[in-house]
Amino acid sequence: MTNKEYNRILIATDGSENAEKAARSGVKIAALSGAKVLALYVVEMETVGVTPEAVHRDYVASMELAVTEHMTREQWHEFARVADDIWKTERQKHLEEKGNAVTSYVENLCKELGAEVETRVEEGHPANVILDIAEKENVDLVVIGTLGKTADGRFRLGSVADKVIRNSPAELLVVR
Repeated sequence: MTNKEYNRILIATDGSENAEKAARSGVKIAALSGAKVLALYVVEMETVGVTPEAVHRDYVASMELAVTEHMTREQWHEFARVADDIWKTERQKHLEEKGNAVTSYVENLCKELGAEVETRVEEGHPANVILDIAEKENVDLVVIGTLGKTADGRFRLGSVADKVIRNSPAELLVVR
């Protein structure tokens, strides 16, 4: 019987360069220790209030119809609500597709090195979801990059990693 230091490793990834570095390190550890990898991507949907400017940016053709003088205030609000729902649905679909691609990257690394892997795409605030899954899944090691991207592509310098570091129920490997 082998003595395994790690049985279950959570690799949280957002597809950024540092997350890919972290994934490579985590998968190497999993392969060496015989641990199972749980590759996680978190879809973060921010509440979006639709303004005429936002509709113009994302729905140029629709905006031309919305600003006609024939549209009442109530019609505009209904149009904005429908446009917001469409935007959220399309955004969620796009982020879920990205999540599947990002976790597939980790899955392929695991296959190359012979590590068992499970992939997941969850929705919520990334740090909260990572911490929740780490606890519920009884992981031994959480692997995360220090610099990631928010859902809209802006760089957030370590805010997710910082919260995970301060609250993780498991050991951590933080890669930059």
